[in-house]
Amino acid sequence: THLEKGESMSHYFSKNLDTKSNERTIDYTFKDHQLSFVSDHGVFSKDHVDSATSLLLNHLTINEGAHILDLGTGYGVIGISLTKAFKTKTTLIDINERAIDLASRNALRNNVSVNIIQSNGFESISESFDHIISNPPIRIGKQNLYELFITAKSHLNDQGVLWLVMHKKHGALSAIEFLKKTYEVQVVKKQKGFHVIKCINSLTI
Repeated sequence: THLEKGESMSHYFSKNLDTKSNERTIDYTFKDHQLSFVSDHGVFSKDHVDSATSLLLNHLTINEGAHILDLGTGYGVIGISLTKAFKTKTTLIDINERAIDLASRNALRNNVSVNIIQSNGFESISESFDHIISNPPIRIGKQNLYELFITAKSHLNDQGVLWLVMHKKHGALSAIEFLKKTYEVQVVKKQKGFHVIKCINSLTI
C-alpha cells in the first residue's frame, strides 16, 4: 500500500485513531456491480479506490464461493467487491478501529454478509483460506512485511493463494525473490511499476 501525497503514514497501522472525521462516499464498479463505499481520514486512499487495488482486483482469479481473507482491508474494498462478484465466504481484517467500523458499514451498504475482525496481522485469525488478498502495508517495514508473508502460509489451504500487489520502487522485485522461498510464485500482471503477484501454497516448494 502506498500513501497518497502529503498524507501522514502513522495512523494507518495503529489501533486507535484520534484523527478528525471527514467522511466521503466513493462509487466503484467491479465486474458490472455498482458499489458504494464510505471512506474517512485515517484509512488508506480515502478519496478513491487506488489504482493498485483496482489492478489487483481485476487480475486475480477466484472461484465462486471460495473462502477468502482480505488482509488489511481498510474500508473494505477488496473483500466486499469480491463477495459481491463471486459470492465468496469472506473475512476482512484490519488493526485500525476506524477501518473496521467503515468496513462494517460498507458491508451493510452493499448488502453483503462478511466476517469482520479487528486483528494485528493474523493474531486473531485461527482458520485457513483458499485465498488471502492484500495491497500490503509497505510502511510497516520490510521485516514486518516479510513476516506477514510467511505467516500467511499457515493460514492457506493446500494450493491456496496469497495475492499481492506491490510497486517496483517499494521492493516488489526483492519481495518476489523472498516469496519464492516459501511459495510457487507467478507475476500475473505488470503495469506502471506495479506487480500483481500470485503466491501458491504448493507442497513442491
